[in-house]
Amino acid sequence: MALVIDTSVAIGWLLPAQATTYTRHVLERVKREQIVVPVLWSIEVVNVLLVRRRHGALSATQAHALLHRLERLKIAVDSYPLSSAAIFALGEEHGLSSYDATYVELARRRGLPLATRDAGLQRAARAAGVTLV
Repeated sequence: MALVIDTSVAIGWLLPAQATTYTRHVLERVKREQIVVPVLWSIEVVNVLLVRRRHGALSATQAHALLHRLERLKIAVDSYPLSSAAIFALGEEHGLSSYDATYVELARRRGLPLATRDAGLQRAARAAGVTLV
């Protein structure tokens, strides 16, 4: 089986200060299951690392090493064309940003569980019929 993860989970794998029991549990599942992410996922991950870099919390070498760690995981980028209308509807109905609605749309469309640390995204996913990890 596969699962959808959002950026909050991946950052918990990369940055020790962001790690939790939950992110470690999801990482253990990932060793046996495939990760599926929307196209925007890698952009969000890179943005977090760029912000950390600008604030002096990471060196360029550290950021590149973290990205290399992610590349070694079995991450499948969903190639299905995004439905702007579906993302808009989910965002409007559940008060989500378009970014967060994209994760819910992917998980719901593929019938996959979603792993996220974001409480608002968890509530919206449940309301949209998406199983959570």
